Amino acid sequence: MASDLSRWWQPALGAHPEETLGLEAAAGQQQRFTRLDALAARLLAAALAGRPVASVVRGPGPQAPDRAEVLGLSAQEKTWCAETFGVQEQQRRGAWYLPQKLSLKAGAVNLPHLVRERPAHALTLAADDSAGISLVDGSADAVLLWSVLVPLFETLIEPIRVRAAGPAKTIDDQRRLWSGIEDRYRLLGIADDALEAFRFGGGWHRLDRPGQQRARLRLLDALAAVDPLQLVTRHRSLQMMAVMAGFVKKAKTGTALARQILTRPLQPVVSGYFAGDWLTVLDYLQAPPHPDEEVVTALPEPRLYVGMSAQAAGMAAEAGIPEAEIHAMLAAFLGGPTSLSPVEERVAALRDWWAAFDHTHAVQRTGMRPLWGLVDNELMAFGPDQYGFTQQLYRQVLPASVNEQVDRLWQSVTLQRHAKSIVSNPRPHQLMAETLGPALEFWHGVALTAWFVCEGPYSRTPLSGVSEYYSRPLTALRDAGYPVSPDLFEELRTAERHLGPEEAITKERRELPVETDIGSFTLTMSHSSGSRREGFERVRDVVTRHRRAWAEQYLDAYLQQRWRTALEDVARSHHRFVAAKSRPPTLIQFAQFATATANQWTGGDLGGLYTAIGEPAPARQERAVRLLPGDGCDVARRVYTALGGIAVDDDLRMNQPEVAQRQWQLTRLAVESLRYLQLCEALGQPPTPKQFGSARLAWPWPGEEAEGWPVFQHTLAALTSSSPPSKTADAQAAESRLATLPGARTTLTKGANARLEAESVTVRLITTGAPVDVSAVLLTSHGKVRGDHDLVFYNHPHQDGVHSTTAAITAELPQIPADIHSIAVIASIDLEAQPTAVFNQHSTWRAETTQPSGTSLSFHPAPFTSGETVSVVVEIYRQAAGWKVRAVGQGYDRGLAGMATDFGINVEP
Repeated sequence: MASDLSRWWQPALGAHPEETLGLEAAAGQQQRFTRLDALAARLLAAALAGRPVASVVRGPGPQAPDRAEVLGLSAQEKTWCAETFGVQEQQRRGAWYLPQKLSLKAGAVNLPHLVRERPAHALTLAADDSAGISLVDGSADAVLLWSVLVPLFETLIEPIRVRAAGPAKTIDDQRRLWSGIEDRYRLLGIADDALEAFRFGGGWHRLDRPGQQRARLRLLDALAAVDPLQLVTRHRSLQMMAVMAGFVKKAKTGTALARQILTRPLQPVVSGYFAGDWLTVLDYLQAPPHPDEEVVTALPEPRLYVGMSAQAAGMAAEAGIPEAEIHAMLAAFLGGPTSLSPVEERVAALRDWWAAFDHTHAVQRTGMRPLWGLVDNELMAFGPDQYGFTQQLYRQVLPASVNEQVDRLWQSVTLQRHAKSIVSNPRPHQLMAETLGPALEFWHGVALTAWFVCEGPYSRTPLSGVSEYYSRPLTALRDAGYPVSPDLFEELRTAERHLGPEEAITKERRELPVETDIGSFTLTMSHSSGSRREGFERVRDVVTRHRRAWAEQYLDAYLQQRWRTALEDVARSHHRFVAAKSRPPTLIQFAQFATATANQWTGGDLGGLYTAIGEPAPARQERAVRLLPGDGCDVARRVYTALGGIAVDDDLRMNQPEVAQRQWQLTRLAVESLRYLQLCEALGQPPTPKQFGSARLAWPWPGEEAEGWPVFQHTLAALTSSSPPSKTADAQAAESRLATLPGARTTLTKGANARLEAESVTVRLITTGAPVDVSAVLLTSHGKVRGDHDLVFYNHPHQDGVHSTTAAITAELPQIPADIHSIAVIASIDLEAQPTAVFNQHSTWRAETTQPSGTSLSFHPAPFTSGETVSVVVEIYRQAAGWKVRAVGQGYDRGLAGMATDFGINVEP
């Protein structure tokens, strides 16, 4: 940087925050922060006193963004925050770097409140306060949190967060980490003894859970003893020094461009303390802007190139050339065989599909099969149809021409992470349904509800509850300007009152002749499943009349709004990228925000989408060789059978739950095989386990993934007539030794046991769903404890060679006293965090038992079904002169107290 000693801040580089603040005040620069400093200090004081300062409101659906709000702001403060931190206001000042979506750790600002009010579960509750925020239309509160409050609080509560995360990898890493924390605390003016229990070597690991809770409270008290304005201004000073250092680093011959200086860590600093205005930053630094600096204050309006074929006649007349030439030029511009754009083709196909869909529902009659399966969704089943669902019903009831059109137009997609190639789409009808959006979700859903309420066997909602049950698509339609008439819901409520009485549906009926001394008679046995009510045709006609009225009034405009909104969002994202980076995105970068729209409206062709928004494509995609041998559902079914899948019915689920669970896992693998084939097409070779994400899946083989992955790959290679991945000699040798290798993992079934070496053994729980605590009970030969101290858990983590950590129990077998015969490892749901949770198919556990010598055992019981909240996982027990482990999986529906009583532990009332 050219030397300019007149700049007030240059002596501040590397100085103490108090010195920097003094230089800032002397230069007349401090007053610009007065209002923000005061607001942040007031919120910090409130938080340290135990009051919540932020709230997260969850979105109405899994894809809907959350909303964050800063609590306790006055009306005047809210107005000022809206002007300062509002997304549109910041973008008008050039802050196009604001992320469209961000994960906001709002729980950080509420952690002091939670530590004081809910000390036992503060960290878990704070983690739950992370919010998925959309800043496209996000609030000023979200920007205030992201740019100012969360960084401030994360710095202050860093000791708590680090201790909750566990130790760093090595001792040197830990020393460096805590040295940095102590340095930051000294710069902020926090007393050195505030970190007494937290710092490296301070004895944190020796504290029990109440002791750790008290240490957190003492830290909050130490922070509260410091002037909050001092903490806020010194923290701001550290943020300013980071901006100064970034400026100096890039200013080789003068001021650099903003995009060169504003790295991701510095972007929230500029938004938080300078309202997103780069020119204000330069004024603060007393530096002129770069000669080529351009502050974009508004994005260009999107211009879409769709529907031009309809204007061909007028264009030809105006130019004085034949209309056919105009169509030929449009076809060349669009890169297709006709002048019809890909979007127009799909809109026409959606109209045809809707007409067939409407007719199919309108002629549905009592005695016909349910139309569940007419619309392809995420559901894929390979077992017998027991609940009225028919896989791919659309292929049986819709006209072949309609199905062929869907198969052709939605047959290909782009994978966001592999955007250089266009690959096969195994589920074209599912993608078409997603393209139609909430209109299809509602009108198909309400028609199915009418059927199942009347014809049974059961419905998830009565007709009177339709408006509430389908509130999500109804809200989306209303917000888009295409509402469903409320008269429909009133007519459905009336129709429900006039339905016939409930009639039991007899699923099975048997008559047996019985002979007795006093005569003979016939014994009739029947099995009922659900009920039906007469009156379906009347309800069907109500729904049909309203669906057709809605379609006549809105369908064309709705379809146009669907594609126009999607394309305009992509165009704006493209313009926003250019504004932030001063260059257009690469094809890979474009795919990050354009893939979903391209898949729905241009067959996955990013080049076609570029054309539709009027931008040149930076590169051309390749069309991969199709490996998918036919329809995706058929392929998945063949994979399921080839892997050993069998039909699963209620008898199998009830009488052989472990077999049923294995079939469910094979179903998941069969569905995932479709994505595997897509990756093969995109990569030009089979994906590695990491590329495929194999660790996400359960592999129901004794050797788990090590055994199942080769079987999976070779099965798919055989079905697609492609070559399986070649194996190295080492890999082949390893596979052949799998069953006898000492470190290979063995799967235990319930009740099975295995020998252990006389050394350390660790039982680690891997859980899903509700939070789970792990504990251990030391038992004598009578199956009872010697005393209450034989319960090892978070408040008493060590006892006679057994110790507990967050998710594991470790037993040093040589150190176990002679009077201890067995050690029971216990899994219990944390009912304070989730009071109504139980172990079921959503909340499960898997136990991994390992030893340094190589023992590796796995036990994954079938899901519990009787409201159990506690389970004995495994039992480590003496056998002759050695040790064994047994897979137990015994559940208790009486809670931890019931289990403790069985073991002789005194439970306080």
